[in-house]
Amino acid sequence: MLIEVLSDSTKSYDRGDKFKLYRDIPTLKEYILIDSINVAIECWRINGNGYWELEEYKSINQVLLIAAIQISIPLLEIYEGTDLVQAQ
Repeated sequence: MLIEVLSDSTKSYDRGDKFKLYRDIPTLKEYILIDSINVAIECWRINGNGYWELEEYKSINQVLLIAAIQISIPLLEIYEGTDLVQAQ
């Protein structure tokens, strides 16, 4: 599992070329991108057929499932201490 916190200057690279490189890691099962500007998380998981599938989280009331380590984390906790919690 890899987790990236996106910034304006790197988010295109993290979603594009960097993700292409990461997909060559044979043991990688999950790639999570956390937006630092908006409440938005992209969770890419490899499915049983070997294809990457996207699950998006866009509400502060959602709970992020990190399947690779079998835990769930409320987005409220991920964004705790930021102005984004109050903006929702």
